Amino acid sequence: MIIREGSLNLEILKGFEKGPGARGDGFYNREMQTSRDFTVSILKIIGRGNALDSMAGTGIRGLRIALEAGWNVVVNDINKKNVEIIERNANENNINVEIWNKNFFSAVSEKKWDYIDIDPYGSPSGFIEAAIFNLKNNGIIGVTMTDTANLEGKSLKKGFRIYGGISQRGIYSRELATRIFLGYILKRGASLGYGGTPLLVIREKHYIRAFVRFKKGSGVSDKILEKIHESTVDEKKVGPLYMGELYNKEVISSIDKNGLSTNSIKLLERFWNEDLMFLFFTNSRGTEELNMDMIINKLRENGFKAGKTNFYEKGIKTNASQDEFKNIIYNL
Repeated sequence: MIIREGSLNLEILKGFEKGPGARGDGFYNREMQTSRDFTVSILKIIGRGNALDSMAGTGIRGLRIALEAGWNVVVNDINKKNVEIIERNANENNINVEIWNKNFFSAVSEKKWDYIDIDPYGSPSGFIEAAIFNLKNNGIIGVTMTDTANLEGKSLKKGFRIYGGISQRGIYSRELATRIFLGYILKRGASLGYGGTPLLVIREKHYIRAFVRFKKGSGVSDKILEKIHESTVDEKKVGPLYMGELYNKEVISSIDKNGLSTNSIKLLERFWNEDLMFLFFTNSRGTEELNMDMIINKLRENGFKAGKTNFYEKGIKTNASQDEFKNIIYNL
């Protein structure tokens, strides 16, 4: 089967349109296109370097990085069948990449990298430290987490064991999970003497995707730890959470919308709102639900910044205080 994504024609054996799908040869997930769109976009912005697509599957991410961002790419997968598919896809699209058939740890330790992509089937917890250790100074990791139920659903105790954070179910679960996961990544870097800076994070569908730049030095690693601490939500302790900015404004302002999918553009427009506040307000006035755009427009008319969030379909982010927000919605 041949599909089209970005600038590629791609051979796949098994495709999924919803959810994480099932592991197998030639695995391709259409729902992860947004993740790949932003990977290419970020690497276009920061300039060329050496990238490792460490768990490549069909090779689509690494091939798009090479073709669309112009990077030197090693596309690696432990599955020999996948390596054959990657070779055919590279040849079909006339893309010059190195193709390896190694396990993650062998591939990542071959040299120092400017960018390492980690996209496992399941938790990435066993791979993050090895990736950070093998980055060049100021290198970037892009890491995918698909076991979101461990921080948002029925497996919160397991999530605590894996990621070291107490989460909770409910409307705030997606943002809490994202901040716990970012805190986890940053603490792994700090343990190695690297200070991490989030560039962009995606929480949609069944996954979290984080892009983090790491700079070597005990001073920068200590400073980032100051932004990771516990909080209280609905009178319950949560965290530790990363409480700093989720988005680098220079990065998101430089992303070229050309070539992005419709869904990626929608997410990008909302990224600007996410750092206006921790968590969000909803469109509820008592038992009544108000029009989202009406609330946002009224907030802006009153001089506040406001917009929708990707963390909850009925959520509104704003720099208005809780009292100011309530005053506006109860006077609509």
